[in-house]
Amino acid sequence: MRELGWPYLEKLSRQRVMQVQSSTDPPKKLSLGERAVMADGNEYGIVLLKEAGQPVEPVYPTEGTPTISGPTGIFAGAPHPNAAKLFQAWLHTRETQQFFVDFTGQYSLHAQVQPKAGRRKLADIKLMKEDPAGVEAMTEEIKTRYARLFRV
Repeated sequence: MRELGWPYLEKLSRQRVMQVQSSTDPPKKLSLGERAVMADGNEYGIVLLKEAGQPVEPVYPTEGTPTISGPTGIFAGAPHPNAAKLFQAWLHTRETQQFFVDFTGQYSLHAQVQPKAGRRKLADIKLMKEDPAGVEAMTEEIKTRYARLFRV
């Protein structure tokens, strides 16, 4: 299995790979023809571009695809906690989650939500294991090393 750690990022930095601050930028750069390949952008942007007729194709590494979950929550001191609870209840309904899947190209773990026809199912993509505690413990080292490699 190929390791996608620091050696991989060091190779990218030697190739003068363009780094951006937003996951939405790489699909846009690809769509505009400014780049022939993108990495580390969001997958849903590519899926939507493909469905709009753009000549792009998402590629899922056989070694595993990194994931970024999108948790939600309510601040302990929210000024309107009942409104926040109602919003959370609505946000996680089958109908709302189905909307996100159908119109934003994202995935849902809601058991009753169906993937849009023609899209790859999340269960069919090998996902890398998340390690939030490990990342948190190394946050400063990661930021420093990344900034040095890519001069950002």
